[in-house]
Amino acid sequence: MAKRRANPKSRVSETEYQRFAAQFVELLVDLKRSWFVRYIVMGGLDHIPTDEEIDSGDFALRVLRHLKRGETEMIEVSLYEALSTGDREILVPYTRQWAKEAAFSREDLRTLLKMGNSSSLQRSFKKLHLEFDFRPGGQIKISRAKYDKLLKRSEQLRPVIKKILDERASGTSNSLGEILEYCQKDHPGACKFLSLHLLHFQQAFNDKHVIRRAKKRISARAGVLADAMAGTEYGVTFSTSIATVGEARRAARRQKPPLDSPEISD
Repeated sequence: MAKRRANPKSRVSETEYQRFAAQFVELLVDLKRSWFVRYIVMGGLDHIPTDEEIDSGDFALRVLRHLKRGETEMIEVSLYEALSTGDREILVPYTRQWAKEAAFSREDLRTLLKMGNSSSLQRSFKKLHLEFDFRPGGQIKISRAKYDKLLKRSEQLRPVIKKILDERASGTSNSLGEILEYCQKDHPGACKFLSLHLLHFQQAFNDKHVIRRAKKRISARAGVLADAMAGTEYGVTFSTSIATVGEARRAARRQKPPLDSPEISD
């Protein structure tokens, strides 16, 4: 993470660091800003942008590049789980200590809070002439050329998600990450994908719009979660991913020739 040297004549007080930590963590735990947590996990805090970068397209481009990265930063397991679950009791003191050790100035703290605001990212994306909708069911779409890959991803994820749901229903105290490690041998590809997007996966489990689609049968819930996660690589919301997978599935059925079709005789 980036570090700055504070001016000795204008040192930030403990109270100011505490206030910043509380405000910064509120940005992290807001589900509408899930992109911000992913950005941080992917190493986004190795550079604190200037106001000019945030207000231009540079910040949006930087966010896109980090979200497309295939590997996360090396962070403590406890911190990763706290980010996944929105645990303020762990995140606030950690953030306060991080800011203090980095000797961030008041200007740095203000900029860090600014970069976490969705409105700042929206303005930056407008500068790049890109659409980026933060509302549920956003307007980012997956092209029809990706439908086959999308369906295959959903079908790949469904079995391991079913195992995870069965395991959690049994009353296990194991975390999602630990259950994924257990399933790794039988489902290496699916587990690798879900582990890479563990934070997003945890959010899918807690998303009320996803949960209410299939509350009773575990198999149905596994299908909904698989559809929700299938669009992760394309940056769409859970609702958009589910709807697009459904559309792709219907399109595939229409293209599939009927079985035992009668032959047409002259």
